[in-house]
Amino acid sequence: MPMARTDRQRVNAPVKVAGARDLGLLFVDNDARMIGQDCAYSIPLVGGEALWVFGDTLVGSLDECGRRVVEEMPCNTGLICTAGVQQYRYLTDAGGALRQLIPWLPDEKPEHYRIWPLHGILLDGRVYLYYVRVRLLPERCWPYKFEVTGSGLSVAEYPELVFARLERGGSTTWWTAEQPCYGAAVLPVPEEGVIYVYGTYLRDGQHFCALARVSTGRLADPTAYEYLVSPAPEWSPDPGHAIPIMSGMPTEMSVSYNAYLGCFVAVHSWETVGPVVVRTAPNPWGPWSEAQRLWTPRIPLRNPLVYGGPLVYAGKEHPELAQEQGRIIYVTFVEFEEYYPRLVEVTLG
Repeated sequence: MPMARTDRQRVNAPVKVAGARDLGLLFVDNDARMIGQDCAYSIPLVGGEALWVFGDTLVGSLDECGRRVVEEMPCNTGLICTAGVQQYRYLTDAGGALRQLIPWLPDEKPEHYRIWPLHGILLDGRVYLYYVRVRLLPERCWPYKFEVTGSGLSVAEYPELVFARLERGGSTTWWTAEQPCYGAAVLPVPEEGVIYVYGTYLRDGQHFCALARVSTGRLADPTAYEYLVSPAPEWSPDPGHAIPIMSGMPTEMSVSYNAYLGCFVAVHSWETVGPVVVRTAPNPWGPWSEAQRLWTPRIPLRNPLVYGGPLVYAGKEHPELAQEQGRIIYVTFVEFEEYYPRLVEVTLG
């Protein structure tokens, strides 16, 4: 990956969108009885394959009116794409049923907890997958029915992809509920021997993003992470001193290097109100430009829900799908009622 341009005027100039088109819902046609899922992170593997991971996944059927009949809901699932997004197979158990990638621990009950996957990376024959653990709140309604209890890192051999959570001091919680959920985006920079790990958090009703870095060989060591504490940049092993580098993303996002633009690019939903936006920066830590609109979802609200309007989230780019060195990029997002990842092709000017 070439280094970003140092011309900050060029990097922070407005991103021009020459065109965009909605390519529709992903993975609707499947033999795993999947009838709805969100999150939709993708992790490049080898030989053109990619692991896509999802959060709460609805398993069941559709009735004669097209309404979902949900029979079960694993909280994290995955599939392997072998040719873009056109050929794929869900990861299932011996009986052909969708399997949960990150299993439950003995003290976790599905009616009380969910384990939602974040981003990850293939490294030395293993897939590392970050996750967030949440507790369900019975007194609330979806989609506000949970609170974060912490986040961490899991690992699986490839291609088996059976994940186990890594511990820190006897606990699988690497970062507490008061700290960012690191793993919202993972950016390897091989020439530096460093992996940048972005973490999101909610503070006073607004989402922010912090940044950690770790040497490639110590990704699985929680004591090896350093946190950005100054835009200089300056780093510290104390996560409590991490500073925000951007805002507005509802937990999920992507960060990649775009050769066509000659800079680093972050893509995320703007909170949960609709637009998918883009930012640029000359370095993984910034300075990041203001958010610019890439795409505005236009999805009609079909049922009166408690939040009063369309709820759109999980916006992110899938850099392994990009064409022409990043002039054409592919973005997904999820609308809560529709509850499938929707793919958009964006051509930059």
